[in-house]
Amino acid sequence: MTGSLELPRCLLVAHQGPEDREEFIEDHLEELGELARSCGYSVMSRHRLKRSQVASKTFYGSGQLEALASEARRSGCMLLICDDELTGSQVNAIEKITGLKCMDRTGLILNIFEQRAQTREAKAQVELARCEYELPRLKGQWTHLERQGGGVGLRGGPGETQIEVDRRMLRTRISQLKRELEHLETVRETQRQGRPKGLPRVALVGYTNAGKTTLLKALTGEGEPQDLLFATLDTTTRKAWLGADFNPETGEGDPTPKHALVADTVGFIRKLPHQLVAAFRSTLGEVRTADALLVVADASHPEVEDHLKVVGQTLREIGCMDDGDLAQPRLLVLNQIDKLPRPKRLDLKRRHPMAVHAVAVEGLGLDEIREWLRELIPGPMPARALEWWELPNGQPPRAVGQE
Repeated sequence: MTGSLELPRCLLVAHQGPEDREEFIEDHLEELGELARSCGYSVMSRHRLKRSQVASKTFYGSGQLEALASEARRSGCMLLICDDELTGSQVNAIEKITGLKCMDRTGLILNIFEQRAQTREAKAQVELARCEYELPRLKGQWTHLERQGGGVGLRGGPGETQIEVDRRMLRTRISQLKRELEHLETVRETQRQGRPKGLPRVALVGYTNAGKTTLLKALTGEGEPQDLLFATLDTTTRKAWLGADFNPETGEGDPTPKHALVADTVGFIRKLPHQLVAAFRSTLGEVRTADALLVVADASHPEVEDHLKVVGQTLREIGCMDDGDLAQPRLLVLNQIDKLPRPKRLDLKRRHPMAVHAVAVEGLGLDEIREWLRELIPGPMPARALEWWELPNGQPPRAVGQE
């Protein structure tokens, strides 16, 4: 015996329709694998199940599921993780056919959030999201108890009674959690109002694991960066020193040191469960009420443009104005730019001419970011035109050489 525990093994699966590009589905499965590993699972294999139409009962075809079950038995897997959102009855049907425990993408993300939640607010937010996720799925979980009763005057079995009991308990708990989070949001708003006046409040936003916490540490000296998806659930606000607007050679400017409050926030991801967006409304309030946003993107990721579109879409979903006259000042920070060859750097510069090229862990690009933040101190920046990734149907500029 080695003394180490083997991680639970799982298979990953995603539906591929006739209009879905193979590389697009493969990228989704790669990200699903990262989520699974972040949750403590060992990924044995990934599968694209091609099907022209979704099956209403099992989502995937029964024959495809039986083939997966055979592979799972050979590889010792007990869990099937699906990239698609499933209903409770679909999960139940898949488990019956395969003999495997089944989990969809939303359930997996909820599991990660439950593992990472530390504070009272984060735990309440995740529990609320879990309750709202489970509520419409109770029916599928209790089908094995339906219509078991009989006799005069009985219209259903004990399973239906149990469903109603569970629904009532969940609705009661949801109401309790919403009241608790409303109170915590009031406390958070009071804390915001009590912060020193004259300091610009800046929120770090971006795709999960793009380097937001690393940038926070580079700007403020505080933060614990981790190479994990959703390493940060609780908003952390720290004071960043920005230097002074003073030229010692000419004597022009203000020698008083400048500062800003920088808040690290929960990361975004494709197909971010709407339950989590709603539950984390108070935490994401730091984004809505910030004077400006630093949008951090991992420039070395092959799907960086898609990640930016997800960030733009999520910002709209949480209530950030997408009108150019009302939008918060936003600075795009392309992190880990050192991992790209020169041609790709130049192409990113053409696509995002106002972005800062940075390597947060080494401090590259910090001077440009601080200079941009210092301009916030006298007052809000003027209105600006939105970039393509912030628009609902925006399209990136064509790469060099494309027709």
